[in-house]
Amino acid sequence: MSDTSTETYLRKPWGSSVRIEDDLWRLRLKNPVGSLLVNTFVYRHRDTLAVIDPGWPWEVQLLEDALSDLGFGGIKAVTHWLYTHSHVDHMGAAVLLQRRSEAPHMIWPWVEPELERWHHYQDRVNDWTPWVEAAFAEPQRSQILKERTGRSAGGARMLELFGPGALTHTRRYEVGETVKVGALRLELLDARGHDPSHLALWEPSRRWLFSGDLLLAMPSPLSRAMGDDLTLYEESLQRIARLPAELLLTGHGTHQRGEDIARAVARSRDQVASLDLNLRQALSPAPTDLYTLALKMAGGKALEPVSRWWVQIANTDTHLQRMVVRGEAELVEDARGPLYRGRG
Repeated sequence: MSDTSTETYLRKPWGSSVRIEDDLWRLRLKNPVGSLLVNTFVYRHRDTLAVIDPGWPWEVQLLEDALSDLGFGGIKAVTHWLYTHSHVDHMGAAVLLQRRSEAPHMIWPWVEPELERWHHYQDRVNDWTPWVEAAFAEPQRSQILKERTGRSAGGARMLELFGPGALTHTRRYEVGETVKVGALRLELLDARGHDPSHLALWEPSRRWLFSGDLLLAMPSPLSRAMGDDLTLYEESLQRIARLPAELLLTGHGTHQRGEDIARAVARSRDQVASLDLNLRQALSPAPTDLYTLALKMAGGKALEPVSRWWVQIANTDTHLQRMVVRGEAELVEDARGPLYRGRG
């Protein structure tokens, strides 16, 4: 394992890169649509050039520029396209990359039903309008719908930008299987919760863990709109905590080494527990709507930036739904929309 002092950082017109290990780079491509940057990892070993989570679909040319500028030969030189999960900022570009590259795209059973209508799938998952209609009470529901109608969570719609797309050039793996990539042996681990298709890629000899969006500095978004599952997320955290990882490679933010990895897992667990506790304290016998509860938990003021506020609301709703299922909170049907109150 390389010492962190040997890491090489570069800033370029297409974004930035860090050489984390002798054979591993992290790219952050500029996002022309929004502010969220994705960690794209590049592994090079002899004739192998593997890209993990290539980023937003509107960054394909920037990825081409990065892979060329770093001397890797551009997109056409890639031998493996690998993914931690199916969200648009990680796997949304797959069909567009397929048009430029002969390398197969790693797929697994959870994403297989969506391959023939990949861009439709991305738009469906990222359209939060049905969730807003179901989750919010008036007057917030009408106000939010007025602001968000026709917009996706990612800020742009795949069909409008790129037309329909089918992902056909693939290589199928099972969860639990090992993917051979150059000198790496990547085990595909169940990491569901944030995305019902989420994986973690674990390299036991190098002790590298590509965790996608399972472990983030901010709370991992868990949204009913995107099919996320709080219980599966907690189970994935427990599963990952048992790994003797020495290098943690996350979907956003910086990589971690050594004891910082255990702290990252503990932080994610604490975030879940803290939100759960705060929600229980915010609930009262008087029926309250989702937006008011989220506002109360944030100290009476919407969080900034707005993306952080939407994560707060989505996570609050996810916790609420589980509490209702467990009988710990009660859903009250009201003419204004769904309201909630505590039970005992």
